[in-house]
Amino acid sequence: MNMMQCAAAAALCSSLSPAMAAASPAAPPFLDVLAYQYAACVKPAYHQVDLLLQDGTGRYQIDVKGEAYTIELQERMGFSLQAGIGGPVAAVVKLDRPPKEQFGEQARWRERWLRDVAERSGVELEERTLAGGARLLAVNKGEIKGNYVGQSLLIDAKRQLFIDIAWPNTLDTYRGPEGPRYVRQVQEDVWQRILSCPPAA
Repeated sequence: MNMMQCAAAAALCSSLSPAMAAASPAAPPFLDVLAYQYAACVKPAYHQVDLLLQDGTGRYQIDVKGEAYTIELQERMGFSLQAGIGGPVAAVVKLDRPPKEQFGEQARWRERWLRDVAERSGVELEERTLAGGARLLAVNKGEIKGNYVGQSLLIDAKRQLFIDIAWPNTLDTYRGPEGPRYVRQVQEDVWQRILSCPPAA
């Protein structure tokens, strides 16, 4: 291809790009982009460690009151958030993206599973609708015991994304009668930092 052909091709591409961009909706950001962004947003209070990427198809099964459902994933990015550099793990985060056509069905099953966990634990499922239509669901134990003190799920249809956070029983502040209140404080702090991130380009 000579110089004039190159220039013509570049001009054609540049003239088509805006029209093509307008005709097709923007693809949701890749999970590694989001994970990098979240790592920056949670600092300095939390430090991202144990970063794991599962690319390609993955699956696991959940059971709700005798019914089984297979969760399929196209992408998963997992990491932990330490309370400060070298501190105890405050949250175990999984960013999940299913096949696009399965998002709504998976959202319903994931919510059913959390509701079942809440029911079996004798606690309420906490629900919140966020700006942009995303929903935040949480189940927290009534008393501090076991390896984990709670489970949260963000359902973000706009970005075709689930953010699943398990809250391990690792922080000293969770001890004693005020423990459940401190759990919610940490959860609110982590979520505020994550949700304050500007949208990924």
